[in-house]
Amino acid sequence: MTLLKRELQYGFSYYFKDERDKIKSVMSPQEINTEDRLCITCTQIDFHRYPQYKSNKLRKQLVHDWCTFLIENPNRFTELIFSSRIPQELFDAICHQKKLKKLEIKWGAYPDISKIINLKNLEFLTLGPGSSIQSIEPIIQLKNLIGLHIEYFKNITDYSPLSKLNNLKSLYIEGNGNGPQFITIESLDFLKEMPQLQFLKLLTFRLQTKDYLPILELKNLEHLTLRSNREVKKVYNDLIKLPNLKWGLLKEKPEIYNL
Repeated sequence: MTLLKRELQYGFSYYFKDERDKIKSVMSPQEINTEDRLCITCTQIDFHRYPQYKSNKLRKQLVHDWCTFLIENPNRFTELIFSSRIPQELFDAICHQKKLKKLEIKWGAYPDISKIINLKNLEFLTLGPGSSIQSIEPIIQLKNLIGLHIEYFKNITDYSPLSKLNNLKSLYIEGNGNGPQFITIESLDFLKEMPQLQFLKLLTFRLQTKDYLPILELKNLEHLTLRSNREVKKVYNDLIKLPNLKWGLLKEKPEIYNL
């Protein structure tokens, strides 16, 4: 599978309204008909709008109902978007969906992502702020993964395991831009083993080695976005010469690098 032009320009996890409008939004399993793609909001519910979920007991029951449904219907969905906080039990239940090709989680408290290895058909994965996540090793078992967007994995500094994702074409790693809250990346050397990358976006992070030269190995890059800093400015003239580069801040907003 190849990335669409707009996925290369903006990123596969960008909010494409025309595409999102095709996905039904639901709160409870009772709202499902025959859809295999859903946007689910089952926590952080507005009690004024939905007074039936005002009690804590009913809110817990709603999460339990989703867990039960996902576990008992493992071949039900190909795409799931979770637009509210995801607890560990719900994350584990999601990982029973054998046909899932695209998964987007806005944020949550799920320190153990080991069960994600069950999502053998997953092609696109977005994990929003996962500050409690302890290891990215399970992700490298997703051999069909084409796009990966991970946000604020503050306990992770070594991203070298990702080099084992041989089919990955789009990689977006960031801290939490709202704070901002920075993450630390030890080294970008792992990128030397990922020549297939076409999209690379790295934001709200601090690079321990301060060495951005490994990016020059990515001759297939069409999109490159990096935060502006002293080290990036030093190699900007080389980065901008990557042969297939068309999009990203380096190409579209050169003024922010203060050359």
